[in-house]
Amino acid sequence: MSSIDLKEHIICLRPEADFIEFDAVAPARFSVEYLKPDDFSLARYLEKTRALIIPAVGPKISNEIFKNSNIEMVQVTGAGIDRLDSEYCRFNKIAVCNVQGVSAFAVAEYCIGSAITLSRQLHLGNGAIKKGKYDSIRLKMLEKKMVSLKGQNVGIIGFGSIGRETARLFKMMGCEILCFDLFPPDQKETEKVGATICDLSSLLSQSDIVSLHVPLTTETKGLISKSELKLMKKNAILINAARGGVVKEFDLASAIESEQINGAVVDVYSQEPASSDNPLLNISKDAMDRVLYSPHIAGITKQSWTELFRQSWSNLSLFFDNKPLNNRQI
Repeated sequence: MSSIDLKEHIICLRPEADFIEFDAVAPARFSVEYLKPDDFSLARYLEKTRALIIPAVGPKISNEIFKNSNIEMVQVTGAGIDRLDSEYCRFNKIAVCNVQGVSAFAVAEYCIGSAITLSRQLHLGNGAIKKGKYDSIRLKMLEKKMVSLKGQNVGIIGFGSIGRETARLFKMMGCEILCFDLFPPDQKETEKVGATICDLSSLLSQSDIVSLHVPLTTETKGLISKSELKLMKKNAILINAARGGVVKEFDLASAIESEQINGAVVDVYSQEPASSDNPLLNISKDAMDRVLYSPHIAGITKQSWTELFRQSWSNLSLFFDNKPLNNRQI
């Protein structure tokens, strides 16, 4: 098969409806086949394409789909590349690109909103008031001594584009910012929000709110476990809008159940969709009242997804034009 036959053809493993809904359809120059990862015809189509586009969230992509294919580039519509076998792609010279920064404000906004909701127990009113428990739920919320963000210490773990934006918004709310990263944070960036760089133990022991913003890698898997949770304040809230595997879920469930920490915001899970046996879904009703759950949507807004898709198509254009790629990770 000649390179002319392969030019401009793309396999996309997310529905075309996503792109239509967010006004970011594929440029006319591309011939795009929208398929599911388990589509029986996928192998046949992969023989005549050089590029694959995938969502950042979902089960692992099997290396089998790359065998006997002509794939040279994978564009991830998001920041995380953990669905792919990095070593396999590197060995087989498959370029892997992501999109960085476009969801930063959306995630930061989610963290602010969820921190306020949980700190002030606002989510408890929904079901209770409808059930006629107006007075009892108001008393319960007052007994919790609802806390404002102003004056709180917020620890940001991971000081990339999302972590920095989250720090900026918390700073605007009157919070003091601490930050930790496996790679030394840029001092100029920390100075913009008046953040104090510290080690992980110091951050955990001093923070009222801890917000995670690291990718899932060998180094970050299980970064927050029983020993780290023990360092946190009793009144502290943990926000995980990064990846589920960064936190050991059994340890977090135990810490919430025993009131070792005040509560948690959980947007991501070690297995997605979250399975019924997930420890965080099997805590007591009282403990569950101190958790705010969401289905991996922290970075999803109309604005962020529109830009995410547009940048993905733009990068694919660079690939087919043999130009340097944006955000190449492999």
